[in-house]
Amino acid sequence: MKMKYLIITISTIFLANCASTSSELPKSYTEESIKEEKTIESIDPFGGVQFFMDGMMFFEQGDYARAILEFQDAIEAGSNSAEVFFNMSEAYWMLQKFDKSIFYANKAILLDEDALDYKISLGKKFIALNDYESSLEIFSKIIETDSNNADVLFIIGDLKAELNDIDGALLYYQEAFNKNNELILALEVAAELAYNSNHRDLAKIFRKLLLADPSNSEYLRGYLESNEGGNVDELLDLLQIDSIQFNPFFNNLYNQIALEYLRLGRLESAEEFLQKSLSRKDNDRFALYYLSLVYRDIGRNDLALEISKKHTSFYPNDKEGYINSSIAYISLQRFEEAIDELNIAVSIFPNDFEVNYFLGLANYSARNFNKAEKFYAKSLLLDQESIAAMHGLAMTYDQNEKWEKSDELYTKLIAINDKDAQAYNNFAYSLVERDEDLEYALSLAEKAVQISPDVSAYLDTIGWIYYKLSEFEKAKDYISQALIYEDTSSVILEHYGDVLISLNEIDEAIIFYKKALLIDEDNNDLKLKISSYESE
Repeated sequence: MKMKYLIITISTIFLANCASTSSELPKSYTEESIKEEKTIESIDPFGGVQFFMDGMMFFEQGDYARAILEFQDAIEAGSNSAEVFFNMSEAYWMLQKFDKSIFYANKAILLDEDALDYKISLGKKFIALNDYESSLEIFSKIIETDSNNADVLFIIGDLKAELNDIDGALLYYQEAFNKNNELILALEVAAELAYNSNHRDLAKIFRKLLLADPSNSEYLRGYLESNEGGNVDELLDLLQIDSIQFNPFFNNLYNQIALEYLRLGRLESAEEFLQKSLSRKDNDRFALYYLSLVYRDIGRNDLALEISKKHTSFYPNDKEGYINSSIAYISLQRFEEAIDELNIAVSIFPNDFEVNYFLGLANYSARNFNKAEKFYAKSLLLDQESIAAMHGLAMTYDQNEKWEKSDELYTKLIAINDKDAQAYNNFAYSLVERDEDLEYALSLAEKAVQISPDVSAYLDTIGWIYYKLSEFEKAKDYISQALIYEDTSSVILEHYGDVLISLNEIDEAIIFYKKALLIDEDNNDLKLKISSYESE
């Protein structure tokens, strides 16, 4: 939105035909100084008319010096008209005699205090000379007696903007529009000023513009972009304006309402408005992206996948569609399909952190640990501060038995954040799985549980360490607590079965082994345990 303030226009007009605008001015021109001038007695009110008419003729011909002489003759002939002094002021201005011009302008105003044009002209002269304070003083006095003058209010807004009084400028611009609703330029200038100064009233000003012209896409765009984190009820009110539905940017109003509902945690309402947005524009990128997130958050990964697939079909060069699809696939445990989706993405975005990170995650989930290591390592290279990438790579090093590297990463994670419960837990579990330094592993696991006491994986780890230390009752206690929070983990169920075997609770152990096998059907170790204990 490119706009010019009135001040620029005013300056151009008043300095036209002038070779230079630099001239020293007296500090002020007071009424007293004017009164000290020789008072001309009005002997004949009409005596100077011909001189005045001749002066105006020379003025219009551009002979300003001759015009001044005629105006002076008019005064000496008995004319004491404010109009004579005003036009003399204009002639001196054109000759760049700025001090004399302002002097005679003040004298004209003194003779006719009701002449608004004289005051406005003087105010504009000060603007042209960059004396904004003097100009503001004049226009402020005008508005005291003519409060409905929208043009003057607009000029005052410009002056306050030049004087860096942003709040004052915005106030006067809006008041100018309030007095004259056709003066929409005042609001546009206010919006530009508010935007450039990052002012708190930007959304409010754009809303006024939008209400003035609901079909203007730039006004709606500006309002929505500046109204982030705004009042959802205010947004809903706009839907009641019939003409706003013809706005080319209208579906983005639905998007903004959906986003506000997302911030409020009202996922169903967010879904409703995202669907409305797509009903008007089926390839709206924003709506496709966020609707996929909404479906994922409410556990409808099938619908999340459907929407993200539409996203990638409309925008094949947009990584967000591929990432949303891959996350949906991973949530549905369709790991190979997630990998296929991300392989397309990595061919387009080979050096993108997120694409490489999720390829690491998908391959890890599919137990392709060598590939997982490759992509996790690439993602960490791309973002060396990524905690998530460090965790993923450390876990992958464990699976690939590169324990020196995994220990180094776990130690680094704990040094970065001594409240990282996952780092303590994973380090502890890595040690216990390789039967190394179990006492240290126990201290790490205790720290994890102390930080996050209700996480099943952490309770299972400490229980498993106690199992390795042959403290079976303690092991049973912790792992049974883990099952309270998570009873669908085949690993925790198997661990609990192992503990029960050690406590000679064979029949119950077989029950938990079988529960684990229902979840992990290809686990041959579980099958052997069940068959061996059932045959006893």
